[in-house]
Amino acid sequence: MSAARLAARVAELLGPASGAVVVVAAPPLAAALASRVALAGDGRPAWGAVVSFLGEPVRPADRQRALHALRARVGEGGPVVVVDHNQPRAVWRRALAFGPLLVAGLRPARARYPAARELAALGFAVERLRLAAGERVQLVRARA
Repeated sequence: MSAARLAARVAELLGPASGAVVVVAAPPLAAALASRVALAGDGRPAWGAVVSFLGEPVRPADRQRALHALRARVGEGGPVVVVDHNQPRAVWRRALAFGPLLVAGLRPARARYPAARELAALGFAVERLRLAAGERVQLVRARA
């Protein structure tokens, strides 16, 4: 899935923006999002947030630290969209999904990380889980 298509899906999940958005993502996705939403400056409060863990070998403690930091910047009730790997249900799609993971130096188990459960455990109100790119990518919308 291209960065532009992914940015379009993320912007759709965020909804109509009424302020700046914190974006923590790889440069291609961050640039694609910058053309769709206003970006919040460093350390400034924001209306919403987007964080992408695609292609990142992030440990759970580091993920949770990043999400806590975003929650502090977004404020109560602000939308947060998390983008992460997902393991497709169909065996043939699962086999195709492992290729990009292996190229990124990640193990296939990385696709089974429960992003929505993680957000709920951290106190975010999970509203929606969408799958994209043949179920290889999960998009989770929550409220801080």
